[in-house]
Amino acid sequence: MGKTQQKKRLLYIDILNILACLCVIFMHCNGIAHQYSDTAAWRQSMVIETIAYWAVPVYFMISGATLLDYRDKYLTRVFFKKRFLKTGIPFAAWTLISLAYKIQFQQMEFEPGLSSIVSLFTNTTAENVYWFFIPLFMVYLSMPVLSLLKDYKHILLYMAGLAFLVYSVYPVCCIVFQIPMNGSIQIPVAGGYILYVILGYLLATTDMTRKTRILFYILGLAGAGIRFGSTILGSSESAGLDQTFWGYMKFPAVFLAVGVFVAAKYGPWDKLENTPKIRRIVTTLAGTGFGVYLMHMIVFRILQDATGLSMESGWWRLVMPFVIYGICVVLVLILKKIPVLKYIVP
Repeated sequence: MGKTQQKKRLLYIDILNILACLCVIFMHCNGIAHQYSDTAAWRQSMVIETIAYWAVPVYFMISGATLLDYRDKYLTRVFFKKRFLKTGIPFAAWTLISLAYKIQFQQMEFEPGLSSIVSLFTNTTAENVYWFFIPLFMVYLSMPVLSLLKDYKHILLYMAGLAFLVYSVYPVCCIVFQIPMNGSIQIPVAGGYILYVILGYLLATTDMTRKTRILFYILGLAGAGIRFGSTILGSSESAGLDQTFWGYMKFPAVFLAVGVFVAAKYGPWDKLENTPKIRRIVTTLAGTGFGVYLMHMIVFRILQDATGLSMESGWWRLVMPFVIYGICVVLVLILKKIPVLKYIVP
């Protein structure tokens, strides 16, 4: 990969980081999508939910794109040290901060004890949105093995293909055709979110023709359309939330995430790349992503209490995500300049 390609790759990864972070906040501000109601607010929230749904899968794809080749840069022990400093310490710190915040404002009870302390971190009981870190840590633990396969793309493609059929297609077929699902039908070497890790690496390191890219864009739009259309129609018919095509591992989410990733990789970023000031802004914003993710729910709750806005409000669902993101970015940039505290906002 040439120098120009490397810069472009890093730029689109930065852009994906920024947009994914903002999309996560939009999904949380549009949480009413998870409770069906025959209202305009629910349908609007479903539009946001559908458009933003690629964010979590793409985070795992970014890990694959940027970390699967870590052996080319440093030893495995250095890899684990870097991951611990970037994600382990911040996760532990903000778990305790979230716990203290909720106890202070009587939003949860906590009885100290070995089981409750272990559960606090393994089941993310202090903050539900931190669930993301547990599969991420499992991905990190898998990297020393996966990294040995980086030059064997045919094997990675085989693993991704099987994982897609077993975890993305098979469960949906069981639901649609009312077939009892056999839990033993699994691919142990490609379980969890490994599918996205592999896809991220393959898409990042493979050149694609224009026709191939267009195909991925069409699949991405189809994935979003299937999830949105089936939810709207199915929920209306059953008077309850139809989640047949919901789930980050189901094929509509895979199609959408791949389409967005490819669109970002081949996006028109040359002007940004050649404008140093804008490039620095993009890099800075991307560097706040993890910190924003870690603190955004605390800012979310503070602003919701202060404004009195509910999720039924269009202002809350459509405007406040930008406000929350902006406040979190400023806070992260401030914390990064403070000794010791800078380690909790990687």
